[in-house]
Amino acid sequence: MGDGLSMLITWLMGLGSMIMLAVVIGHVVFSLILIIPAWRICARAGFGGAWSLLLLLPVLGPVIVMAILAFGDWPNGEARRR
Repeated sequence: MGDGLSMLITWLMGLGSMIMLAVVIGHVVFSLILIIPAWRICARAGFGGAWSLLLLLPVLGPVIVMAILAFGDWPNGEARRR
């Protein structure tokens, strides 16, 4: 019975590793999709586009980018109404 339990534990650990790998790959793909528009927004606001690379950080990256855009003084000025 002990051999079956160790096989189950090994299988579950392998499954957990695969799930973690899928989460990391999904995060990187999603971040790469968002980096291009964020780069353009930062550039139009007058910030360096490289700020958008912070989106690669799992939780804090998007919060930091949004905080910079929302609360920072834009070097190119605010957007004009049309």
